Amino acid sequence: MINFLEPDGPTRARLTELVVAYLDRWFEAASTMEAHAGEAAPEVVATLRRPPDEQGRSLGEILEDLEKAGDSGILHPSGGHMSYIPNAGLYAAALGEFLAAGLNRFTGVTQAAPGMVAIEKGIIDWICDLFDLGPTASGVLLSGGSLANFTGIVAGRDARLGDRLGEGVVYMTERTHHSASKAARLAGFRPDQIVTVEVDADLRMDPEALRRRIVRDRAKGRIPAMVVASAGTTDTGTVDPLEEVAEVASSEGLWLHIDAAYGGFFRLTARGREVLKGIERADSIALDPHKGLSIPFGVGAVVVRDEAALVEAHQGRGAYLEEDDTYMGMRDFSALGPELSRPFRGLAVWLPLQLYGVAPFRDALDVSLDLAEAAYERLCRMEGVDAPWRPDLSIVAFRFEDDEVGRAALEAVNRDRGVHLSPTTIDGRFVLRLAILNRRTTADHVDHALDIIEKTLIG
Repeated sequence: MINFLEPDGPTRARLTELVVAYLDRWFEAASTMEAHAGEAAPEVVATLRRPPDEQGRSLGEILEDLEKAGDSGILHPSGGHMSYIPNAGLYAAALGEFLAAGLNRFTGVTQAAPGMVAIEKGIIDWICDLFDLGPTASGVLLSGGSLANFTGIVAGRDARLGDRLGEGVVYMTERTHHSASKAARLAGFRPDQIVTVEVDADLRMDPEALRRRIVRDRAKGRIPAMVVASAGTTDTGTVDPLEEVAEVASSEGLWLHIDAAYGGFFRLTARGREVLKGIERADSIALDPHKGLSIPFGVGAVVVRDEAALVEAHQGRGAYLEEDDTYMGMRDFSALGPELSRPFRGLAVWLPLQLYGVAPFRDALDVSLDLAEAAYERLCRMEGVDAPWRPDLSIVAFRFEDDEVGRAALEAVNRDRGVHLSPTTIDGRFVLRLAILNRRTTADHVDHALDIIEKTLIG
């Protein structure tokens, strides 16, 4: 009797060959593919939603369905994708995920796979060193920035409030990513405990406004507990004045959490290190390797200045987990975050960094900064365009003298399909944005988008 769940060597080889050939075609096409593949056909969606049958199908037939599934929506690997936050993906990281899934080692508890955990701890150590967090720093890889923000905010909640959660206050701005306010609500803060701090004309948190709100809330008997600053907002790429915010947080005794999901890895570059000055004073930082390092979606990180803060907030022991939560000096990941069962995420980050070194990643980030600066300079010369915010990093946000012209420009750009942009709203005004982070994005892609916008302005 054939055991389909345990294929033999030749069968595994045939299956692998089909998958590798499929991916090869995909990566060959990535540099020239359109940025948007159009809308999904209802009949295709209906076909893809059909349940599995009793006997199964051939892998070739299944891959044909996968091909149909990819023939719609935004194509993140395309260099023309400059909407939301782009992600080109990495073949080496895909190999890392393939290996991790195949090895299928449990990494929630160190003793179960100490070598695998050591690989992932090495990535965390590297990130902690990148941000100069000190000898007690630690962290954990999670599914993305949303869970990283949640984990950091939970750590700050417990460190500053203990069992007085109902009296605490969290501060952020209207430009802070919505995952931070969502995380605060999930962490038990009521909406009235999440206080919005004013921003200045450059859309940065106003440190003095933060201090005034802290003083006001303290006078009301509330407990100012935490401030969430941004190291690169998703809307405009704006970096809050981290040094000044850190000074307020320190003097007032607040936990400082920094959402650096988009912008954090620019610290690898000289320009990014200058812009992000002060981030090293954070108590916790949320990051996304699946943004700044091109790792496939599903790898975020939270790092903290003091590992004990994560342990106090997240440690939980089942009766069947009787061992200590540290093995060979490595704390269990299950004691540092909300997950017990978790994939071996670190391999998708570790393999490309070990294979290529850090330099190519730094170079790619520097190119994004160059392209953003060039785009901003050209926009400043366009009649009918207002570009009031010089990019801190690689997102260029701009508006139009007439919002309707801006909407027409967006429609024209995205109708072209060679490039894809996304808008936002600031002070009730329509704002268009170039989000440049994909290593495949070139000056030609950026100029193509700006050419279409200029033609729309001319009419």
